[in-house]
Amino acid sequence: MMRPTAERKISKLTLGTVQLGIPYGINNREGMLTEEQGLRLLELAWSEGITSFDTAAGYGRAEALLGRFSRGKSPFIITKLKTGVGGRIDPDKLEQNMRKEAIDSLKLLGVSSIPLLMLHNTDVLKEHGDAIEAGLRSLRKEGLIERAGISVAYNTEEEYSLIGSRLLNDLYEAVQLPMNLLDHRPLRNGWLRKLKERGKLVFVRSVFLQGLILMQPNELGKTMAKAKSPLMELHDLAGKYRFPLPQMAVSFVRDCGSVDSLIIGAETEGQIRENLRLMAGPPLPEELREEILNRFANIDDAVITPHLWAPR
Repeated sequence: MMRPTAERKISKLTLGTVQLGIPYGINNREGMLTEEQGLRLLELAWSEGITSFDTAAGYGRAEALLGRFSRGKSPFIITKLKTGVGGRIDPDKLEQNMRKEAIDSLKLLGVSSIPLLMLHNTDVLKEHGDAIEAGLRSLRKEGLIERAGISVAYNTEEEYSLIGSRLLNDLYEAVQLPMNLLDHRPLRNGWLRKLKERGKLVFVRSVFLQGLILMQPNELGKTMAKAKSPLMELHDLAGKYRFPLPQMAVSFVRDCGSVDSLIIGAETEGQIRENLRLMAGPPLPEELREEILNRFANIDDAVITPHLWAPR
């Protein structure tokens, strides 16, 4: 299995770039950054040792900004394609669409080969899994991508049932999935362990649950009322153990033992520095980890699944 080359290393903290391309996050207080602000953010991350960056074709101008930033550098870039349509589609046509999407990303990123291309919408595997995999193999053989992967969308039993056998396929060298203090499903269902046993690169996103975990309970609107109780419990635990909540969120995921890199976005230079500080912070006391696993074992899907959130 191919691993990152010496020129393109994966850092323990991968910078998520969705904030650079579209308004994003329930706790976003800065709005969308200007292009120059975005470039400064990327340059700071690079200067501080962040060498891997997560983006997607659906993140607005993020790929183009990464392309401008990457000139003269060799970052490890993860991008994603969202391909396929409902119902049946000719496999040759699907492969053509995938190739076009990959080439569009290559042009924006300014690279000759994408270090890691991930499938962004797992639902397409139900109808078109074989065609998708044929397309990815073709892209890799042609040298347009170095590695292929899957981005898990929802963490549900239904999704893992649909894509489980695909995740273990040697074609997919990397998997991205959401996990945080309130959503431990990859730990509980055994998939985190299975992926590492198969030698996959594992990237975890949604460490702060799009910022929800860092909010105060009284900041939540009526549409997020279900999140108030677990958020209050998290604050109580942070006080009980005298362990800051942001550090608790990062340490919990970082120290799972099967995670290669945490994908965390940033809206300000200060947030990048703070996230790096958290990555270097202490581990959780074992008693605190156990309380987290026990107290937040069955959180309502409406709280831990952002696509179910109603507008605030």
